Amino acid sequence: MKETLMIKFFSVLLGLLCWFSFTGVLRIAQAESIKHPEMIKTEYQYAAKVACSLMLPHQDGTLAKGTYRTIVNIHNPTNKKITIAAKVALATQFGSEPGPFDVTPFKGAVLQPDGAVGINCFDIAGYFCPIDGVCVDFAFLEGFLVVKSPVPLDVVGVYTARHTDGEVESIDVEAVQPQKIQDTIKLGSAESTKPINGKRIEYPPKGSSAYSDQKPKQMCGGIAGFPCPAGMQCVDDPSDDCHPTQGGADCPGICKTK
Repeated sequence: MKETLMIKFFSVLLGLLCWFSFTGVLRIAQAESIKHPEMIKTEYQYAAKVACSLMLPHQDGTLAKGTYRTIVNIHNPTNKKITIAAKVALATQFGSEPGPFDVTPFKGAVLQPDGAVGINCFDIAGYFCPIDGVCVDFAFLEGFLVVKSPVPLDVVGVYTARHTDGEVESIDVEAVQPQKIQDTIKLGSAESTKPINGKRIEYPPKGSSAYSDQKPKQMCGGIAGFPCPAGMQCVDDPSDDCHPTQGGADCPGICKTK
């Protein structure tokens, strides 16, 4: 009888030990799978102007009618690997109420020693997809790319413009000067560029002067991989200067009915 009780006691004890060991491992695994946003300390801020025609030539009167493109080049002149942060601030009407998409969360990027990156109009539009599960489809985007860094950088904006069709007609290159602003930045967690439940909004809204009498295009593909709604497919945009058959990499497209 005593031997039987001892066997039962040790069996229960062994079971409890196995259970606590399993739950401990599970908690460790859960803790490792939760990635909190990274915090970085920065001392320099750059605000590079951006003006981007994304779906249609710009035509609401704020700028001359045409197609505008921006690319911002960022170079790390040091011999150390650094992490920088960037966000986009839309230029809205003076005195207007702030909206949910006026300023995006920060995104982080690692720059190798003497390394450089380029951020183009479609990368900039990708900052708005998704925000709280919603993607923004821009006919035209104007504002600032705000870059924060722990060290001084070389930041240069390259701006091109042309008529609604044809090759580039003007180009300007501007070195962006830094401001000395100490800050601690919370980087947003990496999100998919696919909106939750397919939620998308147009900016400017349909019916505004930005579209005139043309039907707005919905951008898709590109580096960010924007998807099309159900029943539509992504095809090359014949009105832009990026051609997949002529060496263009990650060309954005437009959504067409299948």
